[in-house]
Amino acid sequence: MSEDEATVEIAGSEIRLTQFSDYEQVLLAVFAEHYEEGDEEIEFEKDEFADAADDLGLRIRNIPDVVYAFRSRRPLPDPITTIGDWIIQPAGKGSYKFQLLQSAPQFDLNFEAYQPIEIYNSVPEVVQKFLRDDEQSLLTTILYNRVIDIFTGLTCFHIQNHYRASVPGTGQVELDSFYVGVDDKGELYAIPIEAKGAAESEKIGRVQVAHMSELAQQDFPNLDRRILAIKELEDGTICAVEFSEGDSPDDYKVRQVRRFDLIREDRTRP
Repeated sequence: MSEDEATVEIAGSEIRLTQFSDYEQVLLAVFAEHYEEGDEEIEFEKDEFADAADDLGLRIRNIPDVVYAFRSRRPLPDPITTIGDWIIQPAGKGSYKFQLLQSAPQFDLNFEAYQPIEIYNSVPEVVQKFLRDDEQSLLTTILYNRVIDIFTGLTCFHIQNHYRASVPGTGQVELDSFYVGVDDKGELYAIPIEAKGAAESEKIGRVQVAHMSELAQQDFPNLDRRILAIKELEDGTICAVEFSEGDSPDDYKVRQVRRFDLIREDRTRP
């Protein structure tokens, strides 16, 4: 990295860092420090982010948030994604690794292609007035409308939002919501849920889905699992997605998708 010009080289291309955000500059500097052509895993220490920020003259108050942001909220910057589908994974205490996937880090789903299924909007009007355009309000909406029951065919019980646990080898994992379902034979199912808002940038990530499954397997080893994500669309419809499980993020596949339209008009009378 050139301190004066703030550039790095990745896969033979010179990258001018000042065109990127502070978080992206730090990430690119660490990636460039280790990357060699043909790499599929690149380990690094979390302290390297602080060192890179110092070298670049950047003041980042919450250095651990750099890793968290790119693991859960932000896509990796273009100079990294143009050479492969990379993700960031834990690699032991205080260590992480860039890992190359065979599939895109986010599931590519054309939700608008699914015909909406109309269901009655059961959110009380007094509650509806106070809902906002965020994930928590989305979770409230699916709870009142029993969307999880309808989608899975199970009788479902909401346990809590923000279910957190530490998973060895992965670190802290948080479920946006957690349900338990029961089928007509009395079998119980653990149902972890990832919620995404209507913004185009709110995509369902493979790593998040895999981590939900890991947490459910750890905390509820005797229960079968239904791994779900809920995505609100800009037109107000709500999509539910179920995933099959696998040994790595690449192995997770979409099992089924449904799109729901919440309506209030009375269809029972002519």
